Amino acid sequence: MPSTAPHLAPPTRAGAVLGPPRPRLSLSVETERGERTDTLIGGAARSLLCAAGVPSELALRLGDTATVAARYLAEHSGRSRYRLWIHTDSAGIALAVTDCLARSADGPLDWLPVSRPGRTEADSAPDPGPADGDGAYGLDLHRTPVGHLWLGCRAPWPAPGTPPSAP
Repeated sequence: MPSTAPHLAPPTRAGAVLGPPRPRLSLSVETERGERTDTLIGGAARSLLCAAGVPSELALRLGDTATVAARYLAEHSGRSRYRLWIHTDSAGIALAVTDCLARSADGPLDWLPVSRPGRTEADSAPDPGPADGDGAYGLDLHRTPVGHLWLGCRAPWPAPGTPPSAP
């Protein structure tokens, strides 16, 4: 028998089904740097997103993206701990991997958008750029003047009618 719980019902507008409900979450996971940290972070991203009901294909793509970001950190950062960060909202999913675990004692760190051409001003907090028009998304790279790295992306929700991940 199907559940009638309001939070599980698909959103509707004038009787039209708009697609599966979009999970709302904001979480971070920290791990020590190790030989297979990239695999650990990518697997954690996939598992957490699937458990939250994100469609399987999107969870797999974002998990692969997290693996690539963590591999970049392993090759370019000497820091001992990394953080996976995932946030969802009505527009999509933001995912980032960073070697920065705390804010500066003097306030927010200045993040320099390395991968956005033509931008030279510092951001108080890095923000993944929007997905490309063709639905593809890539990693944005930010760094602080003291060498912290942040790689992140934003992926839009799939079109209505895409089934959520199996529990």
